[in-house]
Amino acid sequence: MRAVPLLIAAALLVQARPGPAQPAERRDGTLVERAQCPAYVAPSYDDYAATAKKFYEGELSAASAEGIAMRTPLALATREEFARNVEASRRVQCTRLVYMSDGLKVAGLMWQPSDRGTTALPLIIFNRGGNRDFSQVPPWHAFHRFAAEGFVVLASQYRGVDGGEGIEEFGGADVHDITNLVPLARGLGGIDLDNIFMLGWSRGAMSTFLALKQGMKVNAVAVGGGLLDLLAEAKRRPAVAARVWSELMPGYASRRDEVLRERSVMYWPEQITAPVLILHGGGDWRASPAEALTLAQKLQAAGKSYELIIYANDDHAVSGNAVDRNRRIVEWFRKHVR
Repeated sequence: MRAVPLLIAAALLVQARPGPAQPAERRDGTLVERAQCPAYVAPSYDDYAATAKKFYEGELSAASAEGIAMRTPLALATREEFARNVEASRRVQCTRLVYMSDGLKVAGLMWQPSDRGTTALPLIIFNRGGNRDFSQVPPWHAFHRFAAEGFVVLASQYRGVDGGEGIEEFGGADVHDITNLVPLARGLGGIDLDNIFMLGWSRGAMSTFLALKQGMKVNAVAVGGGLLDLLAEAKRRPAVAARVWSELMPGYASRRDEVLRERSVMYWPEQITAPVLILHGGGDWRASPAEALTLAQKLQAAGKSYELIIYANDDHAVSGNAVDRNRRIVEWFRKHVR
């Protein structure tokens, strides 16, 4: 074996020396604050419908502003589905958390069954979409209802949001805010760390795959409306690239394509280390469903385990098939419980 040059060996020894011990209160995943969320208040069905219609009109307007025609119809839960959702929400407890990530105080949310008892429950890490305060997770987000199915659900707001410190990087260092939910969960107790899952929607799908790329260990993941090929999306939606990605991604101005490729699972599917459920609305204007099909082909070629469901003419949130969407996610995770 050829000897390592003295200077290189010395450098390796210096790098191997542990740095100064980090104070306990600054360690990644350390819980800093916890507080009960505002109580769940169920809207009336008519109020729910009015809110959904207003949101739909906003989506039509946002798509039109980018020169995109949104053709998905308004989707509303039936009164029976709405009543079931309200009942499930009443069986969930919400807690706002502040935890440490890269030396920053970052905000997040936890949902768990109100009557959970003492049994350790499997964990779903939910990775939200949007950027900055846009799509900040409210205390009673739709996916909190997975807690009523027997899971603990943790969601990071990402650094710089909801009072958190730092500035998000849209798939940069803020991915650590996701991976550091695992040591947070360990400290919280009552969570089965042998059964961790991830659910990412939109930008959260990008973050989910980046967490896997960085070595995060989970049993399985589910992604919906995923941002999977940022280079392709930059061409399809130049406005979002200009007003969001260019402002948030370090190095964007000097090495744009490289930065976008680093964040796009389409260019490194072989690094996906967990079974993937891919859900996408066929009429999604915010993230192209064609990318979901291409990713499935690339995962197939890489010998990865996956399932793909495209809901014809459905929207970014798969609103028109929400019941089936949620059923498939829960069944996918239960299928991979150890």
